[in-house]
Amino acid sequence: MTIAVVSHDAGCSELLCAMISQHRNDVRWHIFSHPKSPMALICEHNALPFTPIDDAVQQLEVLNPDALFFGTGWQEKVERPYVTYAKEHGIPTVAFLDHWSSYRERFGYPDETWETNCGDFTAVHDEKALQLALDFHLPNPIALPNLYLQKLLHEAKSKNIPQTQNLLFLSEPTDAVAKSTYGDENYWGFTQYTALEDILKNFERFGCTGLTIRLHPSEKSSGFKKILQKYPHVRVQINDAHTFELTHQLLSAKIILGFDTMALYTAALMGKSVISYLPSSNRSFLLPLPSSQQLRTLKSLKASHLSPIALSLENFGMNFALFLETLTKGT
Repeated sequence: MTIAVVSHDAGCSELLCAMISQHRNDVRWHIFSHPKSPMALICEHNALPFTPIDDAVQQLEVLNPDALFFGTGWQEKVERPYVTYAKEHGIPTVAFLDHWSSYRERFGYPDETWETNCGDFTAVHDEKALQLALDFHLPNPIALPNLYLQKLLHEAKSKNIPQTQNLLFLSEPTDAVAKSTYGDENYWGFTQYTALEDILKNFERFGCTGLTIRLHPSEKSSGFKKILQKYPHVRVQINDAHTFELTHQLLSAKIILGFDTMALYTAALMGKSVISYLPSSNRSFLLPLPSSQQLRTLKSLKASHLSPIALSLENFGMNFALFLETLTKGT
């Protein structure tokens, strides 16, 4: 069996590459990716070869795959020509969803034709994602184990990384996502820059000696540096996601704050102190975290919010053989 894979954004690419790595000899895999994309970097990290994205029609005609697995995200839509070809030629397609936000928007919602961009099947990796997929009527949700998180947590247990007294801010390009999806950078009532201002204004409440800003792979530091100039009393370092290993940063931080990035949930599974911060009711909390760790304002921050929490990764999803059998049986 030959499976074609195409992806760009990091979240889905991690899920796909973890699956390919664990089952690399069970089928014939063929990955398509832009050479400098998050997917390409993840492939290189996992020693997985890939073919540069080119003309989807020509590439799939030559490969003639039995199925197409594709990533979803907001940054690029490189997957769509491959999905279109596969659907036109009766090749089963599986859309992989990583975390719990923008499930319809990934496919082009609110455009009237957004559903044509969906897969024949929708791969999800936990109960909350499954329920969201059902609520949004995404095609044929399939429950799969989160092999990426399983591997990440196993590796984290073997690491002996001393904890610093730093607050780690996991930034996301909220303004760019809002702009590309809704045409308004401030659609949700906040951006990563206004959130940073909030953090700096309330920094003493965290009981930390320094602040580390981990940039999203698509972000640059210039916008943050302008804000930091107004707060010279706070010791700050800005880290590039391509350079600094995520697990190391999560384990070494005293407290981790972000919006609804998957890394917050990962940190909670590692037993770290985490805060999901959404300073506007225009955006709902989506991470499967206790409500005690979800804040709308940092002015209400208390010592109880800063304590580590205990979460465990649920036993979820079908095995790979059953997954393939489900695809071959069709919808």
